[in-house]
Amino acid sequence: MRGTRAMGAIMIRPASRMWNEVLASVLVVGSLTVVQTAPAYEADPAVVGATVSGRVIFTGSLPNPDRVPVYRDSQFCGESISIDRVQVDRSSRGIEGVVISLEGIEKGKPFLPNKTIITFENRTCRFVPRANATVVGSTLEFRNNDPILHNTHIRIQNRSGPTVINVVQPAGADVIRKLMRTAGFLDIRCDAHPFMRASIHVFDHPYFAVTDTTGRYEMPLVPPGSYRIRMWHETVGVRTKTITVPASGSLALDLELNQEE
Repeated sequence: MRGTRAMGAIMIRPASRMWNEVLASVLVVGSLTVVQTAPAYEADPAVVGATVSGRVIFTGSLPNPDRVPVYRDSQFCGESISIDRVQVDRSSRGIEGVVISLEGIEKGKPFLPNKTIITFENRTCRFVPRANATVVGSTLEFRNNDPILHNTHIRIQNRSGPTVINVVQPAGADVIRKLMRTAGFLDIRCDAHPFMRASIHVFDHPYFAVTDTTGRYEMPLVPPGSYRIRMWHETVGVRTKTITVPASGSLALDLELNQEE
């Protein structure tokens, strides 16, 4: 995650403290400069390499879902809601929503961020998906598919970080879009429903993947060499492993995560 860029922040808040008053005002917030010293990623159209792929397997005891009370819009969301923070496929033990990336890679395949749109939905009082990843220059969009008011509050790094955007979305509201100008980690929440949470990693290189519902991932055209592969999960945390990628062909790499580590 390289370069020195400024991330502008646009905040839209309700004109009243009462959520029932949906009128919004637009505030332009001062930019945040994120300083990063690593060299910029170099795209090489002639790159050759191998495909790194496999499954991330959860090896620990499966945690029980959290059951949290709902204090607003319970007629739609329910009196309580089940939050499954570790989503594991029972047959394969593959874990969904793990962000896989290569650390320190400086040159490799090109990518087209201006053609990338990543969508988050408000669906049955949840953000869908809970975790995702994209590249600098792509666009995030947020859709409210529920018949109730939500808001999308994005902050840098965690819930105490600077606000990137804070948008109220009543039922049937227009899609909200935000261009990602800076690499980093973004925390996404709904202030109206505190149990709603998601996140996205914004990379300045294309060597990343997010595991699917069976825990599988794939990173094509990885140049040969030794790398540290990084695994991130919202509950389990971060794990790293050193790997050696061949000049061509494929590298089958199953990885393990355990909450007790």
